[in-house]
Amino acid sequence: MKKKAIKIFELLVSLTVTLGFIYLFYRVIGFEKFLRFFSEINPFSILTAFILYTGSYITRAFRWKIVLSLKEFKKLFKITAFNTVFNIFLPFRTGELSFFYMLKKENIPLSETAVSFFSVRIFDAIALFSVFGISLFLFLDKPILSILVLILAPFSFFIFQFILRYIKHEKIQDFEKTTLNIRNISVLYLLSILTFGLKFTAFYLVLPEGIELSFVDAFLASSAGDITTILPIHGIAGIGTYEGGYAGILVLFGTDKQTALLGSVFVHIFMLGGAAIIAGFSYIFLRR
Repeated sequence: MKKKAIKIFELLVSLTVTLGFIYLFYRVIGFEKFLRFFSEINPFSILTAFILYTGSYITRAFRWKIVLSLKEFKKLFKITAFNTVFNIFLPFRTGELSFFYMLKKENIPLSETAVSFFSVRIFDAIALFSVFGISLFLFLDKPILSILVLILAPFSFFIFQFILRYIKHEKIQDFEKTTLNIRNISVLYLLSILTFGLKFTAFYLVLPEGIELSFVDAFLASSAGDITTILPIHGIAGIGTYEGGYAGILVLFGTDKQTALLGSVFVHIFMLGGAAIIAGFSYIFLRR
């Protein structure tokens, strides 16, 4: 009964966040202005953005190939596509369960799935905060600090590796010895950085010409938006919470509210649509 009450409360919070954002968007922007900006989108830019966004799925699939015994790329790409779309549209990160379900169907032991999953998610978090730090210091016109973040961030993975050595679990010990060598750690880090680089570049390209955000502005905002996905409670399909991170960081540093909100909405629409299209493609063409 208590769990049911918590779930209902979380759902109400998510719904409130989403409806609150839609109302805010209507009051600050209005749907007419949104449609006017929508008509300014460059179709070629959208196509290029979609290719880059698909590239971020490819790099993520290659990461799974490093940490899992399943090596068939088409299956890993399909799992990545489904896991991503479920994560985006299902509340409270419940979409992550799809990853365990799909690998169970591929006869991958739960222990292997769990260790690989949490390891890659830690790589994700460190790479995301690295990209956020790099873009933030570039935004503040401090390129030397950005370079330092890029150089020093990978060392946090070795701290993670060091911690794993003291966890007395056979599967974790085996994973640390066979998978987390220097070469794999380096490749996983570079692939994680490349994933966010492709993804956030795609997000920049989908912005209409009337939204005056520089590449660095858009990169910083995209990384802040992605950080909100770590939150335990989101708006429905992330609506409201993602925009809060994306637009919030821009407004904090002086960007006009309308520009920040419009940018966040266009990026989020592209992300939702792009994830659905890639998942649909995977379902139709990669079923076998």
